[in-house]
Amino acid sequence: MVGRANASVSSLLRRSFVTRTSGTTFAFDRMDVPGVLLVSIVYPTPPCASLLGDCEGSERAENLAFERVTYAVRILFGQVPDLKLSRHQKESMQGLNVLINCLPAVSGGAVSHLRNLLPPLCDCFLNSRLDHRLTFLAHKYQQGLVPSNVKANTLWLHGARSLGVRRVLQERWLIPRLVKRERISAVFTPYQIGARVTDARHVMMVQNMEAFLFGSYRYTFENWLRNILLKRQSLRCLLRADRVIAISGFVRDFLKRNVGLPDDRIRLIYHGRESGLTAHMDVMEDTQKLRGLGIDGEFILTCGSLLPYRRCEDVIEAFGQLGKVRTSRLRLIVAGSGTDRRYARVIQRKIVSSPHPQRILTLGQVPWEMMGALYRQCQMCVLATEIEACPSIAIEAMAAGCAIIASDRPPLPEMFAGCCEHYPARDVGMLSGLMSRLLVDGARRSELRRLALERSKAFSWERCAEETYAALTEWE
Repeated sequence: MVGRANASVSSLLRRSFVTRTSGTTFAFDRMDVPGVLLVSIVYPTPPCASLLGDCEGSERAENLAFERVTYAVRILFGQVPDLKLSRHQKESMQGLNVLINCLPAVSGGAVSHLRNLLPPLCDCFLNSRLDHRLTFLAHKYQQGLVPSNVKANTLWLHGARSLGVRRVLQERWLIPRLVKRERISAVFTPYQIGARVTDARHVMMVQNMEAFLFGSYRYTFENWLRNILLKRQSLRCLLRADRVIAISGFVRDFLKRNVGLPDDRIRLIYHGRESGLTAHMDVMEDTQKLRGLGIDGEFILTCGSLLPYRRCEDVIEAFGQLGKVRTSRLRLIVAGSGTDRRYARVIQRKIVSSPHPQRILTLGQVPWEMMGALYRQCQMCVLATEIEACPSIAIEAMAAGCAIIASDRPPLPEMFAGCCEHYPARDVGMLSGLMSRLLVDGARRSELRRLALERSKAFSWERCAEETYAALTEWE
């Protein structure tokens, strides 16, 4: 009888190992148990022994191994096991199946985040000793976001792409069903609004602070109502989430103080930097690109979505105070577009009333490859924004080696850490003075460029991916 049992166990292990290597798990009557885990326990020799992880040889590993083998042997003999496994124990045996929800990546910043994060995040899953798996949920229009050279299950949505409220409703209907069908262990929604997930852990991320702090700015009614709804839904979803990723210390402190999230449910993970901004430094090619945009000569750059909290009007007014001598051969370049029609009229009136309207050029939305040339060749980059979470334009400007002037509103001092000139927000006179001083002080501009490049090294997509992997897979 013992011989038959040993032969049966050996036969089962061989069969389960074969099915595991083909990318599936062997289905027992009561529970799916990855065969490779059983092999690693019954035959603790390389390479399978390495799968035991850091607890190999410990009393906890021996107890867990005994439970797994006992469970498998009981099923072999047709016995219903009375072993009660917690959800954490099941996941330790099976590994996690993590769903990355790409559907919220609509705006430029969200798309850039996933485009840079997903390749190194996939590497983290691939190189892990644990049996964690990745599943992507994306629309067919997002094919460029999902890495094609990784072993992962991708669920593509076809047809017309749902945006705004329709996308949120679509996610709320679809994701809970996918969690059950695909046996998802954890869902990652890189946004602050998402579906209610009850059968898996849910990790969310705060991408936008506008909805929480927009109250003192004037918007069109549509955008005001959008922010009201976004704030209410964000609070509800963040409080339900199992874990929330804060992309700056400012966001983390806000979540603790104003939302009421406990510290142990928050992970601080900064975005990375765009390495391509400094990889190419051909001045002649940059000059040709700029001429294609209608730019010839020296210029000051301000960029970002044209929304009321960006305070682009302050930069335009400060530029107008520089005087004709300073601006005779200098231009102000405004790169970015917006959805608030009222604010667009404010900016247009400010340009028309400027002493130098012909020296101000608005470009609208600029392709990313053109933004590199703007960053690298500007005399300085001015960021007057007052509401940010982890501004991509700040990290991009540092990575390109810009001389930067920025307002003192958080999280900008946290992001720049002394590598730029700060001014009190809305103090147009001081902003104009800093712009004037940097125009004539080439040594200071060079020093700020060096400091910005050095500071940009603190932001890494590889580190962001490693910390995101930990946030998705490390659970008590």
